[in-house]
Amino acid sequence: MKQTWCFVGGGVRALSGLPDGGSERQVMLLSTELAARGNRVALLVPGPVDADRSSISGVEIVQGWRPESRWPRGIRLWADRLPSLRRAMGRLDPDFVYTRGFSVFAPSVAGAAGRMGVAYLAALACDDDLRTVTSGSPRGAVHSAVYGRIARAAFVRLALRRASIVLSQHSGQLKRCRAMGLESVMVRNAFVPFEKPRVVEGVYDACWIGHLSAFKGFDRLLELLGRIAGRGWRIAVAGSVQGSECRAMLDRARSYGTMEYLGEIPHREALSVIASSKILLNTSPSEGFSNAFLEAWFLERPVLSLNSDPDGLLSGEAPLGICAGGSMDLMEQGLVRLLSDEELRRTMGRAGRCRIETHHIAGAVVDSLERAAAAAAGR
Repeated sequence: MKQTWCFVGGGVRALSGLPDGGSERQVMLLSTELAARGNRVALLVPGPVDADRSSISGVEIVQGWRPESRWPRGIRLWADRLPSLRRAMGRLDPDFVYTRGFSVFAPSVAGAAGRMGVAYLAALACDDDLRTVTSGSPRGAVHSAVYGRIARAAFVRLALRRASIVLSQHSGQLKRCRAMGLESVMVRNAFVPFEKPRVVEGVYDACWIGHLSAFKGFDRLLELLGRIAGRGWRIAVAGSVQGSECRAMLDRARSYGTMEYLGEIPHREALSVIASSKILLNTSPSEGFSNAFLEAWFLERPVLSLNSDPDGLLSGEAPLGICAGGSMDLMEQGLVRLLSDEELRRTMGRAGRCRIETHHIAGAVVDSLERAAAAAAGR
């Protein structure tokens, strides 16, 4: 039986083939696969929708709320945005509602879905989505006190606890959800195989791809670049700069002579950068399961991660890379080890490709999403 799915949040840029975040890319992959199966799929977004962009790859693009309104800040959310979101959801009359990651709209989505008797699926986008009620956000004192502790705690209490089911990216998130008393199942990140991108052999020793921000750990990458300055290695860095502080870090990183900054680049070009590198680097302090991990493994490139080790894939038997466990010393040692051992890189790369083909292909992931949705709706 065909059903109506309502996704709330970002994803239009990814649907349009433009650079965007990992959560938005997952929304794109899941929504287009569901649409291809004959379901009605809509994406609720802020702002007006152009007539020629009202449907992309079978996904309806619907205005859910206005990014600006006449109401002053502080009451705008309650007086305008949330009622608009509820009305838009009501017009769609969905069978399932899906949000991904932390959003101040998630509590309203949970409430609207509950009143409509619709199953609400709250998907985690990173480990930080659960590091919440008492700890706040790690992004600075003011941000933590105002935004992290209040809005983020509201997300957990009002959205995750009212969700029909919480979708975890990996086993660590699943365990934490259950420890918090949240009903959760694991729906892995989806991946669609692609044709081999252009490869320029020997161009980069390693690459780092993501927004240049504290969340992605750009400051830790800067430290790593300083440690390896003078070794003659070439590190490619791609992504948009987030804020003046990271712009200053970028200028400092350039001074080491190790990094080549490529700016914000299209997804296809990012794949070419990974394919032209020996290793993918990740320094995020709180990311759960990066989409770039999947892309690197599909291209048979190992991952060197400072913190993230989803499902123990970087530390278990037949590892697909190396996790430094938060230690910059071990991060540097891991980089030396991988760059000096071609056979190790090849072995890890082949194992990564196998992992993608057996666990992350989009069709199988959407099968598990549909099973989770059906179980949640049947409760």
